[in-house]
Amino acid sequence: MTAVALHPRLSQLAYRCFPNGCPRGRTCCVGLTVEVSRREMRVVDSLMDELARVVPGLRRGTGFANVFTDDDDGLQIEPRDEAGTCPFLFGRRGRALCAIHDTALRTGRDVAAVKPQSCRHWPLVLEPYRRGVRITVHPSAERMGCVAPLAELPGQPTVREAFAAELAELRQLAAG
Repeated sequence: MTAVALHPRLSQLAYRCFPNGCPRGRTCCVGLTVEVSRREMRVVDSLMDELARVVPGLRRGTGFANVFTDDDDGLQIEPRDEAGTCPFLFGRRGRALCAIHDTALRTGRDVAAVKPQSCRHWPLVLEPYRRGVRITVHPSAERMGCVAPLAELPGQPTVREAFAAELAELRQLAAG
């Protein structure tokens, strides 16, 4: 059983989501590796027709782009360009949005049932800590504007409050 600790920053930082999409240049969907399970890959594959309506570049003739890579590090979502842009990222009115998240909301699906865990857990990350792991906030989340000291985002929940369900899920996964 792995010991799981929570970093104090989870209670010191406020979280805000940009529900209409991330401001330009402030998205976690560029430059990060997104690991997926085989189940998550199958779920995303089952949505490709709908996702390609939102992101036409996902369509290749009568089929779809191969958006996954399977290498020594496991299954990952393959970036679509040198900057590491997620193939499901699209723009609307100058904002960056996730096609998987958007499709789930528009069709009444549970986002947690279709969006990969690593995406849903953003900006939470696991890091080695003593003889176990510690859940903390990704270093770039503050730069992107997803999190900030509590005083800078009055009225917003702490990261710990906003991600209570995801923290419980990560604790359970890490504890094995």
